[in-house]
Amino acid sequence: MSLCHHKCLEERPEVIRAIHERIRGFLELGKKGRTWFDFRPYCEIEFESSIASELVFCISAANSSAISALKLQQKIYEKDVDLKNENRIIELMKECGVRFYRRKAKYVVCALERLDEMEEVIRTHDPVLAREWLVLNVKGVGYKEASHFLRNTGKLDVAIIDRHILRWMEKENYIPSFIKPVNLSRRRDYLLLEKLLAGIAHERNMYVGELDLLIWWYATKKVLK
Repeated sequence: MSLCHHKCLEERPEVIRAIHERIRGFLELGKKGRTWFDFRPYCEIEFESSIASELVFCISAANSSAISALKLQQKIYEKDVDLKNENRIIELMKECGVRFYRRKAKYVVCALERLDEMEEVIRTHDPVLAREWLVLNVKGVGYKEASHFLRNTGKLDVAIIDRHILRWMEKENYIPSFIKPVNLSRRRDYLLLEKLLAGIAHERNMYVGELDLLIWWYATKKVLK
């Protein structure tokens, strides 16, 4: 699947390369359990990611900034942080500017106690069923966080619907009136919007997880994850 035919990107080959490189990283992380992410020139952050630290990132980024969560993930890698140490995670989350750090640190420690089980579910279930399991069994993980984690570990057919995606959909008049106002914590609304995004991605010959990166670039002029 390719981004190269989008007129808005014809003169921005660096954006196409960055999105393709990010997708490569997601697929490698899902297959090998580790990958190297380099976010330059969008921010001076690079690190090796693991399945565990990717889960920390996805929990940390919710209702916070992606940059704060990336800084946290970088520190986890550089300092070889023990992710079972809740007080250490609180300290680093606070230092990096992650919001609700006490609550999120607790979520991280509890979630990682089930990491082996989580990896088995991701390996043996299709993405939709794996997401349902994550939402039902991992405290602090809703549809957005579960989708984020699955996409970042190589499952490209789920949508990460956050405020940037929602604003873009509203601006482009993709949201039908019967689900306004949208409540992303409501399963029905999330799945309806995901279905709409999947249709848009299909029209553009893209994965919905790839479309997410493109919309993020539209909104922020950054290719993160």
